[in-house]
Amino acid sequence: MADKSRQIEAAGAVVISTIQGVDHVLVVHRPHRQDWSLPKGKLEPGEAHDSAAVREVHEETGIRCALGPFLGTRSYEVNGEPKTVHYWRATVVDEGQHNIDDEVDEVRWVPCDEVGMLLTYADDRDLVTRALSIPATQTLIVLRHAEAMKRAVWKDSGDADAGFDSARPLTAAGLRQADQLAQVLANYRPATVVSSDARRCVSTVSPYAESVGLLVQTRHALSEEGFQADPDQTAACVRELLMISGPTVWCTHRPVLPAVTRALTRDLKFHEPATANDLDPRLKPSAALILHLDNLGHIVQIDRRNEVPERLSL
Repeated sequence: MADKSRQIEAAGAVVISTIQGVDHVLVVHRPHRQDWSLPKGKLEPGEAHDSAAVREVHEETGIRCALGPFLGTRSYEVNGEPKTVHYWRATVVDEGQHNIDDEVDEVRWVPCDEVGMLLTYADDRDLVTRALSIPATQTLIVLRHAEAMKRAVWKDSGDADAGFDSARPLTAAGLRQADQLAQVLANYRPATVVSSDARRCVSTVSPYAESVGLLVQTRHALSEEGFQADPDQTAACVRELLMISGPTVWCTHRPVLPAVTRALTRDLKFHEPATANDLDPRLKPSAALILHLDNLGHIVQIDRRNEVPERLSL
């Protein structure tokens, strides 16, 4: 019987790329097992599953990828110990070279209609089928800012700007969360970074924006003050931001999140299995809703990304 206290956690991806007009899937050959499988591997201590998926794809194939919809988990035993692997669909960001090693001695792009014949395991074939059943998507991340200083503490801080709640900063833990979020966001590669103009929101997404050379675009309508002054402008801002093409992240506040999700429910259609109930705005600091939108503006899937723990090592 497997010892569940020794659970092995791992992550991987079904990476899809269009080559000469034909969709291909990335597979690897492992000489020590003599099998063809999807790229995957065990989490490092303190590592998040989505970060592990991106890292393992790069280590095993040389390819840097961006994650799309979550595909679910697969569980089995390895030498009597239970193992669970979390999988995402992914696309190519940068295609590097892989050096042959003991883990992977061949990396191959295989046409989708042929990959089932090559893959060794039924679970991998099922994951490819699941990934191909989802239309191509772009990612929208709706993020609550990292941990901020309490309002009362800020007012009594003696800071010259303490009379302005919009100037309230992140705590030391919140700053660490923001630094760690830079890696989390990099897993999904948003090309546009939008934030409330409040200091705590801008500070949350700035480490990611700086790491990839992007500017943070601020919107007063996403701030608490802007929403309180004119809720209709917040709804209009959501409608405007939905016109942006490509993967995007929006950073806002707990009191504003319900208005944002209501606007999304009104302005977008849902494609099964996604439903309006999945747009639950109750997020802890640094947590996010990850929406996957097809080219018709339908929400195909909604994934929930839990808050970044203060001591998370990425």
